[in-house]
Amino acid sequence: MNYFEFRQQLLQDSFTKDEEFHRLRKEDLRCAKAYEQAMAFEKTLKSAFGIKPPSNLKDSIVLRQATQHTVTRSIRNYAIAATVFLSFLIVSSVWYLKQPGSVEQFIAASIALESNVPMSEQPIALQEVKKVFAEFKTHVSDNIGEVRFIHDCHTPGGTGVHMVVATSQGPVTIYYMPKTNLKKDRIDFEIDDAKAVLVAMQQGSLAIVADTQQQLAAIEPMLQNNLHFL
Repeated sequence: MNYFEFRQQLLQDSFTKDEEFHRLRKEDLRCAKAYEQAMAFEKTLKSAFGIKPPSNLKDSIVLRQATQHTVTRSIRNYAIAATVFLSFLIVSSVWYLKQPGSVEQFIAASIALESNVPMSEQPIALQEVKKVFAEFKTHVSDNIGEVRFIHDCHTPGGTGVHMVVATSQGPVTIYYMPKTNLKKDRIDFEIDDAKAVLVAMQQGSLAIVADTQQQLAAIEPMLQNNLHFL
């Protein structure tokens, strides 16, 4: 089991009893950090529903719970994704309204809350990726990479896109923020041990978070060349 497989297992079942999983958790610093963040997220998730959202947000969200005796894996993943998105939407909205700090702080908070989104085992179909970006009048070319997670998300100024792309060195998290304008064309920063960059786009901005500077260097031009604003 390598780091990427460890992360996949962490997303699928963070409470697994797999011996190899727990060996890496104890011996590999990156795995230990990912596990620590996942446990922190579980704690945050439990407390998220205790936060009172803004009245306009509360009126626009409908939460429906359904139970059934047999739950397929795909339905379970959908439920996890919906729960993560709803929790993050509430928490991040309240956070940004009460303390509208820098975009860097917002992204750091987002990463902490969304550290274990359920990534697809196979690349998500390009048409699905294009459909999500089309809502923001953005066209996606064919060379966008292996997208393993994509969903609408809250960003400073309005709704945007949260996407995870798989690379040979591990997953890279991307936020497209169509209503977020930066004071500079580019801002480099760090989130714990991760490398991050904010990039001004023709429309809004991008936030890219990766394990290494090499990943950032590879992903940034790919996004610049394959996102086109209508």
